[in-house]
Amino acid sequence: MVNINSSIEEELQKFKEISFKLGSNKNLVQAAGGNTSIKINDSMYIKASGTWLQDSLNKDIFVEVNLKSIQKKINDEIDDNFVEDIISTNDLRPSTETSFHALIKFKYVLHVHSTSTIANAVYTNSEKLLKEQLGKDIAFVPYIRPGVPLTNRMKSLINSDTQIIILENHGLIVAGDNLEKTYELLINIHNELDSLYYNDTFPVYDKEGEVDVSGYVLKNTEKYSIYCTSDQKLINIFSKSLYPDHVIFLGPGIPVFKSADDANSFNIEMNKKGINLPPFLIIEKYGLFQSNSCIDAASEMIDCFTEILLRLRLDNEIKFFTQDQENELLNWDAEIYRQTIN
Repeated sequence: MVNINSSIEEELQKFKEISFKLGSNKNLVQAAGGNTSIKINDSMYIKASGTWLQDSLNKDIFVEVNLKSIQKKINDEIDDNFVEDIISTNDLRPSTETSFHALIKFKYVLHVHSTSTIANAVYTNSEKLLKEQLGKDIAFVPYIRPGVPLTNRMKSLINSDTQIIILENHGLIVAGDNLEKTYELLINIHNELDSLYYNDTFPVYDKEGEVDVSGYVLKNTEKYSIYCTSDQKLINIFSKSLYPDHVIFLGPGIPVFKSADDANSFNIEMNKKGINLPPFLIIEKYGLFQSNSCIDAASEMIDCFTEILLRLRLDNEIKFFTQDQENELLNWDAEIYRQTIN
């Protein structure tokens, strides 16, 4: 006779191994971004808010929640953090995106912030381009704040058979009842989109001497050479935001300055006002500077942003976040909680 508890443990272990693989690929998941879930009987196990998928095998990062209770709240369109639905006792909160995991009927739901997906989901004509590339069966969800608002929007755009969901200015969701096949489908989509466009040849300024920004260090490697560009289209993008975790961990755009004096003056004013300094800033002709107090999550997010920039087709019309959308994210209690953990 099969030991039911043993069978569940085996399922959970395989699920954690796939979660670890996703979290270890920085072109799929960065810092505390992304989340995975598995449904077992009337429970759902989902990554906890603020935790990192790369820790799936060595830390307790998953929360068991009451699936039926959450699904009822979704049906009633109740905006909730689902803390009352927690079954596990590890003192963690379920992901801010728990609701869409519960909405999707498949056993496994894998959500990532794939650099290639985001780069192809930020254009005004992204839905048309993506359906031409991936097929009509995908669901494309126009941007709305993550959490219950996103789930409510998804209700009318997906059905019980939908396995591939592209979130505008956000990322990729892949679902299925077979874990390995679901993972393979996700990887295939990421790779297919990654093969569409890549440009690492752009005009750069000739540097004139050295500059110093107090409390910052120049990221002077080939990897970050894009921030030395003289291409005004790219320079204009640097100070804008494209996806939620960009806003949360890098702020609403990276400040761009004409000189080190301008950057130092800006930082002095921010300190006077008690405002946290940006983790990164850019000085034209010289490139990207990183704060000495930059956290690991922001370091991973700048690498994500860099990879997305290299995949953007600048001749397409790009949809940036509005100031209202940025403020909605920065003032969202669930995101404030996630930032305190990171």
